[in-house]
Amino acid sequence: MKGLKKEAVIRIVLAVVILMVLLLAVYLTFFYSKPCGDAGCFNQELLGCKKASFTNDAEAATWQYSIKGAVNEGDDKKCSVDVKILQVKEGEKELEILQGKSMSCALPYGIIVSPESDLSMCHGLLKEYILEKIIIKKMHTYILEHIGEVSEELTKV
Repeated sequence: MKGLKKEAVIRIVLAVVILMVLLLAVYLTFFYSKPCGDAGCFNQELLGCKKASFTNDAEAATWQYSIKGAVNEGDDKKCSVDVKILQVKEGEKELEILQGKSMSCALPYGIIVSPESDLSMCHGLLKEYILEKIIIKKMHTYILEHIGEVSEELTKV
């Protein structure tokens, strides 16, 4: 009888250990993201498209990058990276609307490239707001440069 209890305890302990190993494997495979302290570390992880995160405290804003892993888009293999603006710095008040917005980018696999360098590879609210700001700024510049032509056209209407 005593040997039976000991055998049951060993089985329970063994089952708990196996369950813990499985949970750890699932966590490391699907949820763990290596925190990078500098751009060099992040770029190295981006090259292999390994899960990692990096906070870039740039001059205009603080950016958060998270590599999610490799994805297949048709015949191409891409690296999925999420980008978020955590904080817009002082002096850039017109860009405060971008704070907290994010986008997902499908970058070329095996290449180190800044996600925001080509917005055509991205989708999400951050991309939309950035494009809106760029378009408004370009339109404003165009109007200022061509004010005479614009006012002449308006008088014809």
